[in-house]
Amino acid sequence: MKEVSCKVFDVYWKLLEEKQVPFESVVRGTDVTVAKLRNRKERVDWDDFAAVTRNLSPHFTDEEKRDLGRTYLRAPGLKFAFLIARLAMSPLDFYRWFSKPREGVGNQMFNCITPTHREIGPEEIEVDLTLPDGFEVVWDFFLISAGNFEEMPRLLGYPRASVSLSRLPNGGRYHIRFSSGTALIRRIWRFLTRPFAARAAARELREAHETLLERYEELESARMKLDRQAAQLRTAHTLNELVLRDLDLEHTLQTIVRALVDEAQFSWAKITLVDGGLTSSHGLGTDASLLRRSLETRGGQPFGEVVVALAGGANPAEREDLLAFITPTLSLALENSVYRSGLERLVDVRTSELRHARDQLEGTVVQLRDAQGARERFFANISHEIRTPLSIILLAASDIEKRAGAALDERARSGLGSVTDSARKLVRLVDELLLLAAGQENKLTTKPEPTDLAALVRSLFAAWRPGAEAAGLELSSTLPDRLVAFVDPVALERVVTNLVSNAVKYTPRGGQVEIRLGSDAEAITIAVLDTGKGITADLAARLFGRFERAEGDDRKISGTGLGLALAKQLVEAHGATIAHYPRATGGTEMRVVLPISLLRSDSKVAAPTLRLVDAARPALKAAVAHAVPTGLSMGTIVLAEDDVRLADMIAELLSEDYTVYVGHDGEEALELVKKHQPQLLITDVDMPNMDGIELSRRFREVTNERLAPIIILSAMLDLGTRLAGLEAGAVDYVTKPFDPIELKARVRAQFRMRDLAARLSRAEQLASLGVLTSGLAHELRNPANGVVNAVAPLLMLMPAELKQADHPVAELLDVISSCATQIGVLSKQLLGFRHADTNLDLRPTLAKELVRRSLTLCRSAVDGVDVKLDIEEGVSLMCAPPLMMQVLTNLLENGAQAAGRGGWISVAARVAGGRLLIEVTDSGSGVPVNVRDKIFEPFFTTKPQGVGTGLGLSVAREIITRHGGTIAIGDRGGRHVFVIDLPHHSGLDATASAV
Repeated sequence: MKEVSCKVFDVYWKLLEEKQVPFESVVRGTDVTVAKLRNRKERVDWDDFAAVTRNLSPHFTDEEKRDLGRTYLRAPGLKFAFLIARLAMSPLDFYRWFSKPREGVGNQMFNCITPTHREIGPEEIEVDLTLPDGFEVVWDFFLISAGNFEEMPRLLGYPRASVSLSRLPNGGRYHIRFSSGTALIRRIWRFLTRPFAARAAARELREAHETLLERYEELESARMKLDRQAAQLRTAHTLNELVLRDLDLEHTLQTIVRALVDEAQFSWAKITLVDGGLTSSHGLGTDASLLRRSLETRGGQPFGEVVVALAGGANPAEREDLLAFITPTLSLALENSVYRSGLERLVDVRTSELRHARDQLEGTVVQLRDAQGARERFFANISHEIRTPLSIILLAASDIEKRAGAALDERARSGLGSVTDSARKLVRLVDELLLLAAGQENKLTTKPEPTDLAALVRSLFAAWRPGAEAAGLELSSTLPDRLVAFVDPVALERVVTNLVSNAVKYTPRGGQVEIRLGSDAEAITIAVLDTGKGITADLAARLFGRFERAEGDDRKISGTGLGLALAKQLVEAHGATIAHYPRATGGTEMRVVLPISLLRSDSKVAAPTLRLVDAARPALKAAVAHAVPTGLSMGTIVLAEDDVRLADMIAELLSEDYTVYVGHDGEEALELVKKHQPQLLITDVDMPNMDGIELSRRFREVTNERLAPIIILSAMLDLGTRLAGLEAGAVDYVTKPFDPIELKARVRAQFRMRDLAARLSRAEQLASLGVLTSGLAHELRNPANGVVNAVAPLLMLMPAELKQADHPVAELLDVISSCATQIGVLSKQLLGFRHADTNLDLRPTLAKELVRRSLTLCRSAVDGVDVKLDIEEGVSLMCAPPLMMQVLTNLLENGAQAAGRGGWISVAARVAGGRLLIEVTDSGSGVPVNVRDKIFEPFFTTKPQGVGTGLGLSVAREIITRHGGTIAIGDRGGRHVFVIDLPHHSGLDATASAV
């Protein structure tokens, strides 16, 4: 409100300089600058005045503060007032004038102070200075004011007054005693001082008159400048409306040159476009001075020229300014017209390119499908095609060794042993490849059984001890007597064998390898430790990848590089983890951590087996029916998938960003669609009760939402199924198995495309709505203003009895006034649609100050509502503050109405991913699902009839869009939240100012 004039700080500066107090310390903790305080024409808020006064208080005693008040009244700026007052006023008259509410001299400096007085006697008066509720009582101000009251009589030629000050709950009370002298002495004093006072007053009046003349010349110059700018704006507006009526380029050129002559009052105009050599002119040729301007694209590239001739008697400077002002509008209009003219040609070219790309894509998809089929056939037949010959090789080698062992020489026996060893290595490699392939396609699982891990590791220790000793290593173990866990023994044996094998291979002679097994309250741990050279940082980053191997220092290390990759998959199949850790004494620790839930007390231990998952497995109980992100939800998805385990995995994957509802057949998914109105449907094809193709058709009918996309996620690769899905309304087809990253990318792309389609649809609505609302708003606004302006005079002319609140006439007039006001507001908002293309006055602004000002504007609406702010300090944005406050005020008022008295509203602002996010939520019931996508449409409202116009959120969205951002309804913690997403300009934080 700017309640305090900066003139009140004049008396401080010289004293602060004498006390050697830095001026900057005065404004510490405020948004006010020293330069602003020293500018006598500026004003500040009472809160800022209170903060500055607190900073000043330690440097002055109470008596010095009273003396500041006395000094202030002796300032040259008040000399004229006291000279006049001396001629006509007594001290009592002056105290009366000073204490007159809203008109007294004190209200010029402090318009938030309310003065009142009580006259006790001819030389005694009591004055109260009070503040409104909610304003901080600054006691230093009342001490300084006491000095003012003491000094007033002296400036009128009387002795200084005696003033006593006492506190009030919201201000201070002054008991003033003064001497006005005898009547005779007063008359003699006025007679003697009248000539001097009159001359001094005349000098002051002359100086004031000269100052007023200078100010009048400044105002007149500013008025003329504003008139010129208004003329320029009217001309530009008229030109813009004329240009938008026609889409043809040649007609647009003719319209512009005619408008330059008929509307802009040039005698002749000509426009030439470089591209295509188009030229158009209008008007009478003349020898008058010509003005030229280059037409430039948005990127600053010239594409034409406009030339105009001045009419007789025209001011060249004003005409030059007008042409400079409207040239950017002309450039934009012509550039748009050129773009529209070539748009059909570009569309045809792009359509041809897309058709060609589609054909290529279909061919590529066919190739990929064939390649995928070949891969599946390869893994289906590899066991028979590779393992069978290897089995024959092993049997033949064994038979040869049995039949002719004695007849074989040492070289032949060695060669036969090499064949057997190589065949066994190939069998193991085939097994590992099959297991890795199964894990890649989510088909790898284990068959857990009660297993004594201590006995398992002990047998492995015994098997590896000879090999370790042969390599010059010491092999040791730390094992419990018994430790039974529910695991797959074959899988764990393969894992531990791989870890021990690597430790033996990569530990130099003389080293040590240790196997440890144990458990605690949290986990079961299997660890293999060695004293080798350790794992380099480069290898650590790719240690568990396929075909990754380390090299030995002094010997060639054999291996396929598949062992740790396979071990990782087998461990993770148990819900466990495997990791490596460097040892402080040198070497590496490979540690497998199994969940403590696998621990068993069973005494019966079964024989181990390992198998691949069959195609048919028993149905699982649904684990996930509703998944929500931990942060803000970017949208709602319904997932239809009959495979429970896969559905759970997809739901958990997508719930990082979206709210996901899971249905395990078509009918269940359709009911979820009806209930939650999702923005995206992901469906399998082959499902019980209702397949995905039928679900896609019904989805369109239920939601009546053409913008909501459908993604089909299926293992069926035939072209007929894919075409059926696309014809049913699907926009994308993802085949199983799929890459999780790809699925998330496709989902994000569909949400972006949906948002783009919504924006295009909204742009079409606003384009047609703008023409309608412009005329309608003008037609409504003038009579509405007339009604509003006529009500007040009508009330003044009415008899007092008709003005009573319960009188029917007064009630009817109140209805007329409120209805006319509502029509005026509606007209103003309708006009906002028409003029949404005006340039924004963007300024760096602190987000916290923007929210605070918005709360001030809607103070009455949020009364009784708890407002919670969570705004990072220093966060700023580039915006048009009045428009952004209009958005925030609308959201706050809506939130206050939804929360009701006793409820709460939360406003949060933070920077994330290079964007500024402002979130507004409340304790109300939220936005109903069925209107969530309509809430931003023009004229749509959930408020009772006659309460809202349905334009508030529409205007808010257009304002945010013009700022380069978005506004949408999200979900956080089960509550709907309005999210404003704006570009963040980090470089503004140091220069952002208050609103």
